[in-house]
Amino acid sequence: MDIAATKLELMQRLMAIMDEGTLQRVANFFKKEVPVEEDLDEDITDEEYAQFQEELAKCERGDLKFHTMEESLRMIREGLKE
Repeated sequence: MDIAATKLELMQRLMAIMDEGTLQRVANFFKKEVPVEEDLDEDITDEEYAQFQEELAKCERGDLKFHTMEESLRMIREGLKE
């Protein structure tokens, strides 16, 4: 059996699953054994999440100063002159 036929058979079997528990076990298998590039980037550590939350809170409190593109370019140019 060639790879295309095998994939078709697997899709047909997957479509035939009606039990939610069985479907979840198959999904878990795929997540573990066949990672998709999108899945690899989704995992963040608790530390990264906490840091993000801290930065978000600073932003909401107004503790962070944002610069326009023009201000940013000026600051970069001034930094390069030094």
